Amino acid sequence: MRHTTRITTVITLLALLGCASSSISWTDEAIIRPGTDLPDHFLVATELGASEPDTTGNCHSPMIDMRDDTPLILFRSDQGRGDYEVPNGRYGVGPEELLRLDCATGRPLGIVKQ
Repeated sequence: MRHTTRITTVITLLALLGCASSSISWTDEAIIRPGTDLPDHFLVATELGASEPDTTGNCHSPMIDMRDDTPLILFRSDQGRGDYEVPNGRYGVGPEELLRLDCATGRPLGIVKQ
């Protein structure tokens, strides 16, 4: 009987650990490298052209590079940061990678894993 109680306790503890939430979110993932050939900041694409980013930190999609109208599509966002899909090979972003922007400024922060 004692052995069964120990096994039950271990199983319960493992189950609780599996359900524990982590305070680490995807936005805490390390930047794996800086991007290349980036503008100082990206703009929010609008029906009338483009506008400066929302200083409240809301992430918008698409964002554009005003140098050549390259679009960036929002993949995920949290805590005022957004990870964007970019056209193949742009800004040094490889397969299964995203370009992270500060949504309040549009400034590129670096490349992260998808």
